Amino acid sequence: MTKTFFHIAIVLLFFSCSKNQDAATTSNPCNNIVQVLAYNAVTDSYDPDVDIVYDDQQRIKNTKKKGLSQAIYTYYSDSIRLEATDIFGNDISVTYYLDTKNRITKTNFFDYEYTYNDDGYLISFKEPLTSNGHVTGSIQYYLTYENNNLQELYTNDVSTDLRQVTMEYYPEPNQILIGYNSPLYLSTVIPDRNSFFLIQAGFYGKESENLIKHIDFHDGYSAADKTYKKDAQGRIIQIPEHYAFNYQCP
Repeated sequence: MTKTFFHIAIVLLFFSCSKNQDAATTSNPCNNIVQVLAYNAVTDSYDPDVDIVYDDQQRIKNTKKKGLSQAIYTYYSDSIRLEATDIFGNDISVTYYLDTKNRITKTNFFDYEYTYNDDGYLISFKEPLTSNGHVTGSIQYYLTYENNNLQELYTNDVSTDLRQVTMEYYPEPNQILIGYNSPLYLSTVIPDRNSFFLIQAGFYGKESENLIKHIDFHDGYSAADKTYKKDAQGRIIQIPEHYAFNYQCP
């Protein structure tokens, strides 16, 4: 078994914001998200959840989740080193290896064989199958695009419970929101937060050009269209009842 229903449930919670980036910088440091707030259903409000610090090249340098551990990113010419622990204090550090265009292809734990097309979009990868902490095999996934937007994630492997995911988009430019609304994250291509924070800087290739509206796992459940709240500058500041975002410049 590969993608669990836990992953899918988590993914359905997130969605939304910025234009494609070629490498490691955002167009305007003022638009860097420096704090993420999580929705609290009990109080019907948003509580501080993650604080984010950037380096002088506007890449994420470290993140700190409220009450939990810190994640530190160090960038090299051919790799990225993440030093982090999970909620139990276990070491979950990892090294991401880059190709000549600064895109992740594998880690020190598994060769995901991330491959990219000539336009710079991620088009295939292998997901590891594990048993008792050991890799026992892999499942090959493919990604297809239309009008520069990820349209479908699929596999021909019948052993997995996640064989197809399709996406729809609003007719407006994407805002990447440091991975929280990325189709790559929402479709569970890159399911963990420490990794999806690297999406905005282009380490997993180009992002879809338009703002994601709907995602369908074709599992008998239907997700409603996603809505967003913006500030006067057009920046997404809230995914209602999910997340809110504070920027470096108000």
